[in-house]
Amino acid sequence: MSRATAHVDLEAISHNIRALQKLASGSQFMLAVKSNAYGHGLHEVVRTGLEAGVSSFGVLESTAGIDLRAAGVEVPLFAWMHGQNTDFAAAAEARVDLGVQTFWQLEAIAASGAARTPRVHLKIDTGLHRGGADQPRWAEFVTEALRLQSLGKLEVVAAWSHLSDTSHSADLASAALFEAAVEEARSLGAEFELLHLGASAAVIDLPEAHFDLVRVGIAAYGISPFGDRSAADLGLRPAMQLRAPVLDARHGLASIAVGFGDGIQSDPDSGAYMVVDGHVAPVVEVGVDETVVALPSDADGISAGAPCLVFGDGSQGEATAEQWAVWGDTVGDEIVTGLTSRVARSFSRR
Repeated sequence: MSRATAHVDLEAISHNIRALQKLASGSQFMLAVKSNAYGHGLHEVVRTGLEAGVSSFGVLESTAGIDLRAAGVEVPLFAWMHGQNTDFAAAAEARVDLGVQTFWQLEAIAASGAARTPRVHLKIDTGLHRGGADQPRWAEFVTEALRLQSLGKLEVVAAWSHLSDTSHSADLASAALFEAAVEEARSLGAEFELLHLGASAAVIDLPEAHFDLVRVGIAAYGISPFGDRSAADLGLRPAMQLRAPVLDARHGLASIAVGFGDGIQSDPDSGAYMVVDGHVAPVVEVGVDETVVALPSDADGISAGAPCLVFGDGSQGEATAEQWAVWGDTVGDEIVTGLTSRVARSFSRR
């Protein structure tokens, strides 16, 4: 019997991209497709993004950017998570821009021997503390990058950072720090083609952080970046629906062919439920390969093979990924991205 399938509505992603583009119409639009497009399928989402007018993609690791280039993607690509074994020369040859956060990355890129000059985006830490040059060393960081540029080892093309999204006032303060850092870098001789700071939350709530380019991630997939507003509140459509069949049903309980081995939260709170053949069924226990739910008294005739909705857009009474995040005390990003490779994906446009 088949197991869980994640169905991805590509039209929902198109809808979300168009809605978010309108909110930042004065900026270029980078779609973040890290972690297999948040579990939604890298190549399928990239094709959808291109059709919707996305101007560039954020891929996290340079290997994903190299893969997209090999598949014929020609728009700008940006990778910002690098390890000691990252092949910077291959990334440069594939025209993948590199987010640079540390001195060792600058030196490794310069020493890579790339035939094509690597393009780098210099990151300053504006408060999130998730990488980037510390403010006291920013001038030294920029100076070193410009020295390496003068030697033809790399090209400085952008400045960037992340916001903490802890509060509106904190993000405004971070945006001000970013602008000050950019001015300091320019005083040292940096000439930036692009400035980028804002992600999904800033696109919606903080126009002061839009700058030349916005990096949109989870909101494009129909999951709210906020704890107090849902995707529906924001006019966004969840793109993923997780389905699984019933394995067995007896004595008022049903076993569903999905478990924490597939990425389902292993210990959701007592409000968690699935929708089995149209009936709301509270979760009793989540195991590695199956989840036990309690069938309501009017759920007659349910047997092996009956359909179950784990999460989706809520149109059939099922919970959303956002609701599963509440039950698991996490964020919606983790629910969709955490689905494992044994969950099959299917795609459509509705």
